Amino acid sequence: MTQDCNIFEIWEEYKSSLYRFILNRVLEEEEAKDLLQEVLLKSYQYCSKGKTVFYLKSWLYKIATNTIIDYYKKAGNRQPLVDDLIAEENNGSVIGEASVYIKALLRLLPDEYAIPLAMYDLGDISQKDIAQKLDLSLTNTKSRIQRGRVKLKERFLECCAVTFDENGEMISFDIKPQCKELQAEKMRLEKIF
Repeated sequence: MTQDCNIFEIWEEYKSSLYRFILNRVLEEEEAKDLLQEVLLKSYQYCSKGKTVFYLKSWLYKIATNTIIDYYKKAGNRQPLVDDLIAEENNGSVIGEASVYIKALLRLLPDEYAIPLAMYDLGDISQKDIAQKLDLSLTNTKSRIQRGRVKLKERFLECCAVTFDENGEMISFDIKPQCKELQAEKMRLEKIF
């Protein structure tokens, strides 16, 4: 689907969701704002050449993903979610939008599951190190991480209306009105930018 590439006409529609997408991956608000401006600049430079864009939303998320990856490469830091970003690029932006709320959902889980899961999946800490830090057996740590993932998925499906395609890929999601915690997180993120 071809879309007009006048970035200033479309920017208002996408800037909030792009900001949340970036913020979830860099964790610092100022850095996220800087990277969002970089995405605007890159997309403007491309559009100013009179080019046409297919699948505008996916194109903007691809620019955002590449900008985040470049940010971490320049900083010399290893970002644990960079591989996930590259995979997301292939899956479309819906997963990226939904993943913004994972941290908020983690806060809704009991600490015994949320802490090891966050340390492992978001903190890139080995299961062995988590077991030592939390004074747990390695078996218990692995079990809590697995149970945490199951509970996180349950909470996600409880709080979000999700649509999947015939291949099982998520094609849309929306926060259910009765899920006050995620509605509050959505409002908080929208106020930031």
